[in-house]
Amino acid sequence: MMSRMVCVYGNPTVDYVHSRGGLARRYGGGVYYSTMALLDEGVQPEIYSVGPHWLFMANKLWFFKANSSYSASPTVFKIAYLDSSRVMEVLELSPELTSGDTHPGVCYTIVNPVLGEVSFSLLKELRVKSVLLAGDIQGFVRERRPGLLRYKGGGLLIDVIGLFDILHMDVEEAIALTEAESKHGALQRLRGLVKESLVVVTEGVKPPILVTGGSVSEVGSERSRVDDKTGAGDYFLGKLFLRMIEGMEPREAVESALEETDQWLTRGEDKLLHRGVSPFSNSY
Repeated sequence: MMSRMVCVYGNPTVDYVHSRGGLARRYGGGVYYSTMALLDEGVQPEIYSVGPHWLFMANKLWFFKANSSYSASPTVFKIAYLDSSRVMEVLELSPELTSGDTHPGVCYTIVNPVLGEVSFSLLKELRVKSVLLAGDIQGFVRERRPGLLRYKGGGLLIDVIGLFDILHMDVEEAIALTEAESKHGALQRLRGLVKESLVVVTEGVKPPILVTGGSVSEVGSERSRVDDKTGAGDYFLGKLFLRMIEGMEPREAVESALEETDQWLTRGEDKLLHRGVSPFSNSY
């Protein structure tokens, strides 16, 4: 795998995170945290993304940016952690990616948008150009507009599932995607929809749910609680992507990715790429 090209899609963000530890201004986005999971193992991806030039310089993703598109405004979130729940507000939006922002040839690909910057038609194009396609449903089910974050589901969004080989979502996103009324209802609908894909549904510290081949099962045990879990799902996706490419069985790959993500969360501020970690410290 290391000799093959890895591509990551999605726009970076500026996040204002409120937790019991206070207020922190961070750089983030699915592309940021999934890339961090790759860099931790010396995998240097090509990043296809749109945002202000200063943001790519600040979060250090500029070193890996492969497309030439930039924008005046970033995507900005306000994220508040209230006990076990999370409230998100969209303060600003960056543009969508286009067909001109895609990789040549074929790639092992992660598509991890935060707010609709990857369209369904662009996703279909990336499917054709990808040996393995992994992603997070978050950027597809979130409504692309300022204000409190809201979800949408049904329709073409259901078809998104079949385009991915590996797909991550949390319980709230699964309920929105399937237009179910409960976690149980969402899992039953996913069971009927998921054929050859591997879908992992997470819910905070609870054991994640693995949906594949018409079966639904829990993986692992309850995990440690942390105040600030920002980026955990995106980092987990990056690790799961690598373990599956290595040839691990789905259950083993999920357990390994969970353990690695828990270890990453304990690193605190030091886990962030823009805190002085050289993007070229691990090369292949």
